[in-house]
Amino acid sequence: MTKAVPGIYVSEQQYVLNPLQIRTDCIAAFAGITERGPLNCPVFIQNFDMFLKIFGGFDCAGVLALSVYSYFKCGGTSCVVVRVANTKNAKKADISLKTTKGTVKFQALTEGTWGNYLSCRIWHEPEKLNRPESVDYADGRWVELTDIDAEKGDCIKVMFAGKQYYRIISSITKKEKKRIYFSESIKFSAHTKISCENIKLEKIYISFAFACKDRKETYLHLSINPDSERYFVDYINKRSVLGRIVSYSGGMVHNIFAQHACGGNDGIADITAKDFIGFYKGPEDYAGIGCFECRDDISLIAVPDAAWLLYNAGKTTEQKRNDIRVVQNALISQAERFPGRFAILDIPADFQPLEAAEWAKKIDTPHAAAYYPEIDIIDPLDAIGARTVRIPPSAAVCGCIAATDGQKGVFCTPANIILSGAVGIATRVNDGEYEFLYNHGVNLLKYFPGKGIKVWGARTLSSNPDWRYINVRRTFSRIAESIKTGTHWAVFEPNDKNLRKRLVRQVSGFLLDLWMKGYLAGSTSEQAFFVRCDEELNPVENIDNGIVTFEVGIAIVKPVEFFTIKITAEKDGASVYIADV
Repeated sequence: MTKAVPGIYVSEQQYVLNPLQIRTDCIAAFAGITERGPLNCPVFIQNFDMFLKIFGGFDCAGVLALSVYSYFKCGGTSCVVVRVANTKNAKKADISLKTTKGTVKFQALTEGTWGNYLSCRIWHEPEKLNRPESVDYADGRWVELTDIDAEKGDCIKVMFAGKQYYRIISSITKKEKKRIYFSESIKFSAHTKISCENIKLEKIYISFAFACKDRKETYLHLSINPDSERYFVDYINKRSVLGRIVSYSGGMVHNIFAQHACGGNDGIADITAKDFIGFYKGPEDYAGIGCFECRDDISLIAVPDAAWLLYNAGKTTEQKRNDIRVVQNALISQAERFPGRFAILDIPADFQPLEAAEWAKKIDTPHAAAYYPEIDIIDPLDAIGARTVRIPPSAAVCGCIAATDGQKGVFCTPANIILSGAVGIATRVNDGEYEFLYNHGVNLLKYFPGKGIKVWGARTLSSNPDWRYINVRRTFSRIAESIKTGTHWAVFEPNDKNLRKRLVRQVSGFLLDLWMKGYLAGSTSEQAFFVRCDEELNPVENIDNGIVTFEVGIAIVKPVEFFTIKITAEKDGASVYIADV
């Protein structure tokens, strides 16, 4: 507003606190073996078609493709995928093509045997030029024309007496008659009578066709001139999803009807636990599950292909199982270090129920849950749907958890959920074994006739009763993360009573909203939470040191696991009383 009279004006503004918000999305991260795709690079995937485009299909040794397929089928909406391999052995396939001056090498985009299916076809596209009016017969370095549609760097094909030469234009004069100079001379035979009428000139373009299984790419009318907009190296490298031209020694590329690539290697024959675990040394230096550390939006982490370590040669069964445990321990360690992150573990496929319980018994953490046994899903490649394939349950469970988070909320128990696409389980567990397994923190996949395969358990691997349930641990992490993020505004604010009141008001409003939505237990808000930020928590010495402390207590909703049914006989019949225990 423009002021007409000089003076001092005071404009009051109301201070508005940014409301705290809890994350409702759930992004899972998977590491494993794929057909192709970038190695040790976290790729954000929004649907399974995107996964197929980047990492290939089901034609590979690992089960990651099937697991991601199951994840989306069970309700997952997005995930992060990391391809792992033994980087020392993983190789890219390539095709070496001959040119008039050497070679040009086309290399598969990523490592793997998939690149060995690459093939290349090359053909020339000539464009006729005017006949020359004069020729340097002595040295064969130039020809002269009235007009020419060519530039420096273009390739010219010179034909006479049944012979043909490919030459690069080194320069063109700007006179009335255009004289083009070649980078190399042409040797005219002294015994052959050559006239300008017998010499033909063509400007040469080249076309490429690449194919790999069901993928095909065609690039037409390209030039070998580096200054051209259609310079074949840059043009192909910017567009191809199959490979890159990695070296070119110059000259015209020869015609080729078909040439196949070779040398591709998946790098999984000698894959180790170290390859799965990887490392994180900085924003641009990571590998394996260490790649997950470069993102802060990941909620669930799993390694469905850890079971591949059971097939490594030269090791005892105990050593192979220890390798799987090492990978799982790395997952747990990362989940414990990152707020809001939770690890989903697969019990090794060859375990019997007693072995599965002993395996889980050795792990004590509230940041992970274990599931057993493996599940059978309908083979996506079987058109009639009669064939099944067996996969670890972790990715399918992640899909169910993501669906529960999105539809109901993170506070809801991710259990009693049907696994879409699952039609069987690897091991049938009786009631006695189930009780034994569940008491050791193993969540079962259970078959219910007429309903399907369900997630039948919601416990963490913690021995602490306060952190027994998955939803309790994850809800607490989400709330803590939201409070931490939403109170950043308080840093460097004056450390006084007003600041403490504002913090209490903001956090209390946030928790009240969560209680009303069902995140917190209690019939009243006082039973659900408290927020405290008083002089007792903030003595003078803390204020002098720039510290403000507030205390939050929350009661998170716990799931009902058991029902007791009491039947008492009466004169006129029976009465049923149901009480949760």
